[in-house]
Amino acid sequence: MVDVQNQRDYRKIDIQKVGVKGVKYPVIVLDKQRGTQHVNATVNMYVNLPHRFKGTHMSRFVEILNRFHGKFNLRTFHLILEEMKVRLEAEAA
Repeated sequence: MVDVQNQRDYRKIDIQKVGVKGVKYPVIVLDKQRGTQHVNATVNMYVNLPHRFKGTHMSRFVEILNRFHGKFNLRTFHLILEEMKVRLEAEAA
């Protein structure tokens, strides 16, 4: 049987959207009454990949979430997107 996955792809087609969807992840959000509140977020994370990549391992997205655990807020959100782009060598996140 031919190992198609290891064959070179000469078509040069970029992957428009690859990632994880529906990941349940614990986060702390601001709450007017109590200051903070622990909740479970549903996270979707996507990047586009240049044609030289056939894909990426989905665990990379969760690793990035773990790196920012406890540091999610509007000021750091763009850092998560930048980390995704750098780590996965993507043009957009």
